Amino acid sequence: MNQIKIVKIISTKKLVINAGRDKGIKPGDEFEIIDKFGSEPIIDPDTKENLGSLDVTKGYVTVSKVYPHMSIVEAPYKEINPFKEITRLSEINFKAAQGTQTIQSDLNVDPKEITGGLPAPSKEPIKIGDVVIKVN
Repeated sequence: MNQIKIVKIISTKKLVINAGRDKGIKPGDEFEIIDKFGSEPIIDPDTKENLGSLDVTKGYVTVSKVYPHMSIVEAPYKEINPFKEITRLSEINFKAAQGTQTIQSDLNVDPKEITGGLPAPSKEPIKIGDVVIKVN
């Protein structure tokens, strides 16, 4: 399949990509917008095989409308709590007032082998011709 790319910028919230029903795109499909493909190779320690590189991300979008050869994609939605915005409670007090919070557990990894290396999200604006990759 040819690379899927941004072909039109409708607004700060909506873009058009050059793939539609002809490429199996459906409403709700999610894509990652790539700034550039990584250049630092990731090498398998056992086989010494080059596994590829990590990409630099500009953002994520979700398909909202599908046409035969293109689709409209939109910025993700996030929920905010108006109570928090109005009262300006500290994060700790707000979480305590809610009674629950969700955290992610740590994996038991060897700290000496933590290298980081995830590229920071790009600060470059999204442009026509940017590559998008389906993530779901």
